Amino acid sequence: MSLRDSDPQTHVASRSPEATTTSAPRAQKPESGKAAKRPHTAGADTDGPKKYGILTEQIMEYFATVGDVDVRAHDVAVLLGRDSDSGSINAIRSTLDRLVGTSRIQRTGRGLYRAKRS
Repeated sequence: MSLRDSDPQTHVASRSPEATTTSAPRAQKPESGKAAKRPHTAGADTDGPKKYGILTEQIMEYFATVGDVDVRAHDVAVLLGRDSDSGSINAIRSTLDRLVGTSRIQRTGRGLYRAKRS
């Protein structure tokens, strides 16, 4: 006997009118990794003008002091004390590339960067 052959009233009557189809709320997983280390602040993004990262600001301050000179990423890393490993220097390179992309500094050659002239 298939469902088509059976009486629809039988299937409807077998369900309780109090039965609901909503599921129980999911339990929240404990935070791990980077998310657990960050403090949760409500409304942190809407409190004021958007600020750049600390590394970006340090690099921009460095370029403001060196003037019109070509600089390598390694030189910036040494000055900022971030030359301990290749990962730190790569973070400097990535930040420099983003700053070039936003036209805040300019690339003058392979691996060379210079402050944008105002």
